Amino acid sequence: MHTILIVDDEPTNVAVAIDQLEERGFRVAIAQDGEDALERAKLLSPDLILLDVLMPGMDGFETCRRLKASGSTKDIPVIFMTALGETAYKVAGFEAGGVDYVIKPLEINEVLARIEAHLALYAVRAELEAQNVQLRREIEERERLEAALRGAHDKLERRVAERTADLAAANALLKQEIGERKRTEETLRESQGLLRAIIDNSATMVYVKDLQGRYLLFNHRFKQLFHASVESIVGRTDHDIFPPEQAEMFRSFDRRVLEAQKPLETEVVVPQSDGMHTYISINCPLFDAEGKPYAVCAISTDITERKRAEEERERLLASEQAARSKAETADRLKDEFLCTLSHELRTPLTSILGWAHILLHTDKLDAARVQRALKVIERNSKAELELVETLLDVSAILGGKVDFKPQSVSMVAVVQALLDAVAPAAEAKGVGLSLTLSSTASRVWGDRGRLEQIVTNLLSNAIKFTPSGGRVIVSLEEVGAMSRLRISDTGEGISADFLPRVFDRFRQANSSTTRWRSGLGLGLSIVRDLVKMHGGEVRAESAGEGRGAEFIVDLPLIPVVEETAAPPSTDAGETRSIQRVDDLGDPRESGEVHR
Repeated sequence: MHTILIVDDEPTNVAVAIDQLEERGFRVAIAQDGEDALERAKLLSPDLILLDVLMPGMDGFETCRRLKASGSTKDIPVIFMTALGETAYKVAGFEAGGVDYVIKPLEINEVLARIEAHLALYAVRAELEAQNVQLRREIEERERLEAALRGAHDKLERRVAERTADLAAANALLKQEIGERKRTEETLRESQGLLRAIIDNSATMVYVKDLQGRYLLFNHRFKQLFHASVESIVGRTDHDIFPPEQAEMFRSFDRRVLEAQKPLETEVVVPQSDGMHTYISINCPLFDAEGKPYAVCAISTDITERKRAEEERERLLASEQAARSKAETADRLKDEFLCTLSHELRTPLTSILGWAHILLHTDKLDAARVQRALKVIERNSKAELELVETLLDVSAILGGKVDFKPQSVSMVAVVQALLDAVAPAAEAKGVGLSLTLSSTASRVWGDRGRLEQIVTNLLSNAIKFTPSGGRVIVSLEEVGAMSRLRISDTGEGISADFLPRVFDRFRQANSSTTRWRSGLGLGLSIVRDLVKMHGGEVRAESAGEGRGAEFIVDLPLIPVVEETAAPPSTDAGETRSIQRVDDLGDPRESGEVHR
């Protein structure tokens, strides 16, 4: 961005020019007299000065002469602006050092054009001056080099004469050295032959590479394993022989050896005609007489069989540890289940025996208390029967002896009937129920009793783990060739850690829950097994503890042979809600199947 210094005792006279300059992207500074102009010019070093001629005190001509007399401002182009248009004034302005002269009132476009033209001329002149300085320097440097070249030429002539004499003496000495070298080479060939015989008869691979990774030599074992000839290997690198990843690995290890300047050991996997082989390789640097490394020697031993034996041992060890862990987990789950089972069986028996004892040994019981005792005995007997039936179901499933009588079953009828059955328990606990049906013709091929058992277990679980004020939402829809039942609740939810194992037998979320909620941890495993028997799938979803859970059951539909009328109580897409009540009842009266 160019800086323009405008010097005028009345800045309002040039306000339009100031605005136009700023709009064009110029930085504008203002001075109102000659002294102020001199100070601002030194401080700002503007690219161009617009200088008024008539000013109080020092006029524009004197200000320009002083600017040109200063080393820091002499090169700044000055354009005079005044209402004095006589030629004498213009000549005085040019003699003072100005580069142009504009007449007031200013024609702004002309002023802008002159400013841009003088800035361009100033830039060209600065560039030419810089080129002249550079040219002078180059001429001086060329003259210096020519002088140095003449001196070097004279010195070279003297050196040639001296070198000729030295060569004559060296020739005589060389003949003597050649004789000694021939004797040394003969000795070396004998040593190399012996070393080659030792290397070629080694059972390990031996090879040498130079600093660039090119093979210099290798033994007979190397040729056997890679079916290679001397011509196909010598002078080539690992990148010419092996796949890129392996070649880069070999080359990287060679560099490490050269940097360490000591032998290093590594395991490498090498492709051969019969598959991949593992080698233990010891690479060491070879040093010249000055102690600098010039090559890398490697000795590689095939340890493939040993590695396979070690891997097999590790596999067997891991398998044994996994089996042991599985057995320990099974033992622990069995112990926990037996502990829970004994507690669950003992609790209703204790109530039955207690009330039976009261009935047998208490005289003159009133009818209300007798009725209460009989109800408690009946309720706990049913709970005991339910536990036994659950155990029998698990036993039948494990033994593959489940009583299974398939038929065409309406899932709508099953879900509606069971919602009516659990509604009292939900109301007693203060849990709201709602049902959404997207079809009234969903029929599946299965055992109605087992399908009812699936729905009952999931509904009871949802009610059981939903606190008062919560909701259980049931929906039934057709998704492709499947009938999809969703049962979601706003209850305790399932942790991410436990969610993958929620359908495992004997699994419960934590031990503290089992102490204040009844259950054997078998209900969901029974659901999973029964759903599989029907060719379906069941899964559980939960956002985490305290965020509710959803269980989704997919069962294969059977083709609808003829239209069946919808039950008068509901239409497709209807949502039926059972409002909760605040009265809480005994959870054992709900006939729950435990999660």
